[in-house]
Parts: sequence; structure tokens; C-alpha cells
Amino acid sequence: MWWDVALIAIGAGVVLAILAAALERHALALPVILVPLGVLALRASGSLQPVEPWFVVLFTVGLVALATAGGGPLVAFMFGVITLREKKRGRKQEKPEREVLRGGAPIGYLERFGLVGAVMIGQPAAIAIIVAVKGLGRFTELDTAAARERFIVGTLGSLIWAALCATALTGAW
Repeated sequence: MWWDVALIAIGAGVVLAILAAALERHALALPVILVPLGVLALRASGSLQPVEPWFVVLFTVGLVALATAGGGPLVAFMFGVITLREKKRGRKQEKPEREVLRGGAPIGYLERFGLVGAVMIGQPAAIAIIVAVKGLGRFTELDTAAARERFIVGTLGSLIWAALCATALTGAW
């Protein structure tokens, strides 16, 4: 029974994350945070026991998709909060927001997918390689405070989200 609930919640989370990104209504993705937390709570209570192999495959694919797709709108929401806070303080941005670190969304998808994959195959040290490659690739673009802040917030937010989903995934059985 709990597997059904977990699978439905994961599917709804993936759909909500994709809608939030497509509609650029990033706050829609906030409830998605509850999905891996719920899975972790079920895991801690011992309610999630292995069932049919196909169900476990759907569960795994769903959580990998949630980790990959859900991080984008959540990080974008964090950027929106930071931008709003800066505007309230009366600070002028150095560059328009869209020009700072272009291409971050596809890089974020790859970074989250890579993190979950690294955890799934038992190689968490590969996460350091992912972060290093991302940092080296962006090094020349980090010349302004806005770019550095966006890089740090985006990377940490994205990695924390993917790690939460990977924890829910690897501890589920």
C-alpha cells in the first residue's frame, strides 16, 4: 500500500516540477520538496519493503526523474527570492538576470542526474568531479559578484536537492 502512495506522489512531483519549469511558475514546485521527505519518513518507519521488481524500477526511475527535473524550478525559486530581496534593499544588479551564467538549466539537469547516478552506483566521490568540472567550466564567467552568488546558490541548491532524492532512493530498500 505505501509503495502505491510513494509511487503516486513521485509521479505527481515529477509532473508538478515539469509544469513549474514550463510555465515559469517556480513556486508551484515547492510542494515537491515533500515527496523525498515523505519517502524518507516511510523508509525510517520500515513501511517501504521491496515488492515486485517492476515496481522498484518505476520507483527508481521516478525518483531519478524527480531529482533531475525538480531541482530546476526549486533553484529558480531561490533565485527569485534572492532577486526580490536585493530589489527591496535597493541594490542595483550588475547585469540583467538573464545574462548571468546562461545555460545553467541544462547544466543543472546534468549535475543532478550525475549526482544521483554516482550515489546509485556507490561512487559518491564522483560528486567532487562533477562540481570540479562545473567550476572549471564556469571559471571565466565568475568575474562579478552576481555571477559568483548565482553559481554558489545554484550549485548548492541543486546538489542538496539531488542528494535528498538520492538518499530517499538508495535508502528505500
